[in-house]
Amino acid sequence: MNTVGTRLRPHALVGRRSVLKWLAAAVPAMQMSAHRGLAQGQTNASPRIDTRITRRGKAKRVLILGAGLSGLVAGYELMQAGHAVTLLEGRTRPGGRVYTLRTPFSDGLIAEAGAGRIPIDHHWTHAYLRQFGLSTEPFEPATLAPLLVSKGRRIPLTPDTQLTQYFDDLSPEDKKLSPAEMAGKYLVPALREVMSAGDVAAASWPPASLRKYDQYGFMDLFREHGASPGVAKILFSGAIPDVSALWGLRVLAATDFDHEERIKGGNDLLPQAMAAKLSGKILYDARVIGVEDGRAGPRVTFIRAGEHHSVEGDYLICTLPFTTLRALEFMPTFSALKRQAIREMAYASVVKVALQTPTRDWERQGLSGFAKTDRSSEIWSPAWNQASKRGILVLYQQGPTADEFDRLSPDALLLQGATTVQAVFPESKPDLANSTSYSWQLDEYARGAYGLVQPGQYYSWYPGAAAVEGRIHFAGEHLSATPGFMQGAITSGHRAAVEVNARA
Repeated sequence: MNTVGTRLRPHALVGRRSVLKWLAAAVPAMQMSAHRGLAQGQTNASPRIDTRITRRGKAKRVLILGAGLSGLVAGYELMQAGHAVTLLEGRTRPGGRVYTLRTPFSDGLIAEAGAGRIPIDHHWTHAYLRQFGLSTEPFEPATLAPLLVSKGRRIPLTPDTQLTQYFDDLSPEDKKLSPAEMAGKYLVPALREVMSAGDVAAASWPPASLRKYDQYGFMDLFREHGASPGVAKILFSGAIPDVSALWGLRVLAATDFDHEERIKGGNDLLPQAMAAKLSGKILYDARVIGVEDGRAGPRVTFIRAGEHHSVEGDYLICTLPFTTLRALEFMPTFSALKRQAIREMAYASVVKVALQTPTRDWERQGLSGFAKTDRSSEIWSPAWNQASKRGILVLYQQGPTADEFDRLSPDALLLQGATTVQAVFPESKPDLANSTSYSWQLDEYARGAYGLVQPGQYYSWYPGAAAVEGRIHFAGEHLSATPGFMQGAITSGHRAAVEVNARA
């Protein structure tokens, strides 16, 4: 049993770590179930995970749709085991939604358009980083203060900040509570129940006992437990997408957000390293238009260089987001649950606007350049430790506002992003000529940033989402306990490779 009272940090997708690092301090120690696996991280010390797969039977031909992290992991491990793999990737680069922006910035500065953070206990991710000789660095500075922005007010988050004074929608009882006490009262009991009900990464998850948490949204979780509206705003800044409460609790149970890291030199170095090992086995610029699953095995039809091609295999691993999978011209007649999952799974809308600045003057004020707002957005400062006097502020915009950004021209989008950022950091003065943006819902091979499970879906079609269909297996962050993270893609890709190898 592991004590995690000092490790409870609600997810960075819904709240800055610096806001919530205090929560654990006053939350009573919780006992984690012993069956919480390595993929969820049992300790802060990264365990040595053996990712290797030993081939069973004869070598098989395995087709893999997508060269994002899940496809690369599946292809790499199956190749290492002696199987013949072919990866089909529509883009001209590996990595999928792990995408580092290296232009148009000056001084070699970089920013992440896609996956940005690696929690310290995402041990499978760290296992592959070690395997490929990559190192990590802190995601944000520990000595400078982030900001919480509520109703236009900038609130520097320091250990002395009294957040309750900034929120008027708290009951008299809740106004007496510290953020840690709020978490202990309204969040910890549900999280304890989820963590004691089984391995959140297991294929059989969730158990029937957790059904009640799938009946309402995550933000409703607090109201269901009697919290006043301001509690959720303090803990999570109101930046939760429309997801099942069970989805949010699962992510919290699967990850320790005390410390977050990034790959030194850019997160895309990991998929690039894997792709180099798979040299000659990845077909880039190959737009898949259809899949068949015949007696002889799966067949994939794709367009490359304007011409139609097809390739056959013994098994197929599909890592495509369901948003792109449902857009194929044809596919096998899947089970009813699989068809429903492909049709109904939602994806988060995310636009990132990376704005180069001439200086990092906010640091002179003791500010880190990181912020969380009540408009479903974050601001990151990825250049905080890069060797330049210049800076980059990345507006990470989610939800309906991201959809509004998509309707703007590229120039208007940059201007809107700069306006949003300057409202938080007036001294930033973005240089729009050396700035850029990226929309994941406008990326035809993603059509969304990460998969979401909405209220009621865990106990309807979710059991069929990752299920094997004939000779076709499925992987991707959307089919994991850590959606939106590299760990989710990695663990699901490895799981699919193990499935295929077992059949072989």
